[in-house]
Amino acid sequence: MRLIAFFGLALALAAGACTSNDPMGDDEAVNCAEETRDDDFVVGLQKSGQNGAINFTLMTATPAPPLRGDNTWVVQLNSMSGGVVGAPITGAAMTVTPYMPDHGHPSGKTVLIEAMPEAGQYQLAPINFHMPSLWETTLDVTSPGGNDNVVFRFCIPS
Repeated sequence: MRLIAFFGLALALAAGACTSNDPMGDDEAVNCAEETRDDDFVVGLQKSGQNGAINFTLMTATPAPPLRGDNTWVVQLNSMSGGVVGAPITGAAMTVTPYMPDHGHPSGKTVLIEAMPEAGQYQLAPINFHMPSLWETTLDVTSPGGNDNVVFRFCIPS
């Protein structure tokens, strides 16, 4: 019986670790100046995909830099060959997954992807960072030019 009570208490404490009365999430203070695993935010941040098939560029972020709540990004996808950036990628299918590695959970909102008029550009919204901490946002792309993925890591301040 004690074992059941212990596991019940442990489960309740674990569930409460990622909740609070604040509708935006946890009020725990986060000092992003001390975070070393994140990317330095700049408009135009470029990253090569893990397979080297796609170059990802963060064209815009609203708000900039990313903050708690709903964010909107526009990314540019370009083909890559031998490390050289090529033509814009149109007709891509993409999934976007914001994830808190320190807490082990996603944001809980579905990110909608919309092709923009500019070739190779896609709007991603809402990218929801409901708690302060490090967030990893993974973009998985399937396209006629190849399949690839990338992770953008940003610290969201309190």
